[in-house]
Amino acid sequence: MTDHLPPHVEDAGIEDLALAAGRTDEREVRRRLFGFREAISLVVPLALLGLFARNVDWAEAAATVGRASPFFVLLALAIYYLSFPVRAWRWALLLREGGADVRGKQLLRILLLGWFVNCLVPAKLGDLYRSYLVKRRFGISLSRTVGVIVAERLLDVFAVFGLLAVGGTIAFGRTIVADLRLVYLAGAVLAVLISVGFVAMYAVAPRLARYFPTNVRRVGRLFREGVLHSFRALPAAGPLTLIVWLCEALRLYFVLAALGLDLPYSGVIFVAVASSLLTTVPLTPAGFGFVEIAIVYLLTSGFGLAQHDAVAVALLDRAVSVFSVIVVGGILYARNAASERIGATG
Repeated sequence: MTDHLPPHVEDAGIEDLALAAGRTDEREVRRRLFGFREAISLVVPLALLGLFARNVDWAEAAATVGRASPFFVLLALAIYYLSFPVRAWRWALLLREGGADVRGKQLLRILLLGWFVNCLVPAKLGDLYRSYLVKRRFGISLSRTVGVIVAERLLDVFAVFGLLAVGGTIAFGRTIVADLRLVYLAGAVLAVLISVGFVAMYAVAPRLARYFPTNVRRVGRLFREGVLHSFRALPAAGPLTLIVWLCEALRLYFVLAALGLDLPYSGVIFVAVASSLLTTVPLTPAGFGFVEIAIVYLLTSGFGLAQHDAVAVALLDRAVSVFSVIVVGGILYARNAASERIGATG
């Protein structure tokens, strides 16, 4: 793929629409980030964890975490953060399909900042935040950039479904384990919803647009363009998506190795992608509360691990994939805010 692609627009007036959309972008982002509603979203997962924690042998779980191998923990961190340049490269490919002249290295910092916000607030508002940062730096409409990120998330979901089916088939054969039927059902329901939504966006939305106000039509057209045109990058973005999710599975493999626990490779892939399904439902920051319980449930019901060992895996894995991002992203966020203050006073 060439470095400079000719811009592709849906119609001659699309750039004017993008400029008009930009006037409301900043106000909307500032209104939605870090508000009271986001703080309330922490109550539900804390309540779930409180109910779950009553039956956990925390002394044994803490002892298991305490015996973790620093070498394998560092490997888990390394493979996890190596996936971010791959994600940034993929994001750049998708944005370039809309005519944006960006590279992965230019997006890496913004991507990490978005991940940091997603770890603190629900509803995937970190995706809105990184769209806002791209709009500020590169002048791309927020509506269009959000559409590109939706396409990115769809690629992730498709990869998760494929790996879930392959990993589950290898790990369990053709028999669906009774205790894990809910995982397959959730995946199937999500697949149907996404398929219906995609068809509606492609075929139905343009016909209904004339019944909505001009501002709604404007944002909708930019969003639709961002989603649909991004899929032209599928030949390159598809393999990168697979690499991203294999990195996710490898991170879990190193976490298990750090704790001296053994799981078949197919089982590692199955647990990694199945627990990630819950992060697609933006109820809590980074799926907090739901993902931890899911990891324990999958490891105990599907693979027979002791509960305290499964809890140790969940704690260590989330420390690598969430707490470390809060630390790294927090530093980047503070530096970004400081540079903005200096720029404003200068």
